[in-house]
Amino acid sequence: MASASSILITGAEGFVGAYLIRELAVLEASVYGTYFIPEARHLDVLPEDHWFYCDLNDREAVFSLVRDLRPTFVYHLAGISFVPMAESNRPRALATNVGGTLNLLEALADLETTPRMVLISSGEVYGKVSEERGPMREDFPLKPANFYAATKAASEKIAWPFFERGEVALAILRPFNHIGPGQSPTFVVSDFARQVARITLGQAEPVVHVGDIDVFRDFTDVRDIVRGYRLCYEKFSPGGIFNIASGRVVAIRKILETLISFSDKSIEVVRDPERFRKAEVRKLQVDISRFKEATGWSTKIPIEQTLRDVYENWLQKLSKEPS
Repeated sequence: MASASSILITGAEGFVGAYLIRELAVLEASVYGTYFIPEARHLDVLPEDHWFYCDLNDREAVFSLVRDLRPTFVYHLAGISFVPMAESNRPRALATNVGGTLNLLEALADLETTPRMVLISSGEVYGKVSEERGPMREDFPLKPANFYAATKAASEKIAWPFFERGEVALAILRPFNHIGPGQSPTFVVSDFARQVARITLGQAEPVVHVGDIDVFRDFTDVRDIVRGYRLCYEKFSPGGIFNIASGRVVAIRKILETLISFSDKSIEVVRDPERFRKAEVRKLQVDISRFKEATGWSTKIPIEQTLRDVYENWLQKLSKEPS
């Protein structure tokens, strides 16, 4: 079914999926995607016959799909990626993020062709790293501070024996916060942008509700992130573990102020007690030197441009909604 060089993206219907599919279009390879939510498929960037429904918890279905496609390269994006959702349904998060990953690895190992796989983990696996320790490096211990992070750390650990035995050529990426147009408003930047856009359009009172905005985090445009993912295909490093982030931190307050500056309305900022969870670590910095050295990657899109794009995307979406 698949070509000699075929790429499988699990969870391709998610936020990152469409961007990654577009980025991989420059390669001479057939791209296929799995989905769990049919209506979320990006049929504008990948034809319907390249989409395959797959519940990673269904071991037989995973084995069948992998046998049919025989992918030479896999991006494993699928899983529960929203921290509160993982916390609220821990058994499901464990089954999907860890058990689903195991099913995929065993199916790939069963091919006996040593396919290459990029496991998309998370910068969350490091847990609460004090600013005094300096930027987070790949050799820092994994001390996940929430259940989502714990499942990602566990998926890394169960994947490693497949690499050690030569069954799957594995690379692990630990991306940090990535943002861009189309992201769910459950994430902070998209949430703020949506609130400001609603105010601009006269759909809401001129008040933005926030939680703790006096923290510093590393944000990267999703379009830069997927360019890094493509470079992982072109310059694959078996056994490599890499942080991928901008390497710069920005205050959440600054992000909010920038988004508000795009509007012609006078907007008040109100701290909402229900949103306020004081972060124990005020500034999280990331060392990305290993990934830069391995691939030559660096960010190209200024965060101001990213924020403008997210805001204008919300303006466009909300203006089409019935009032």
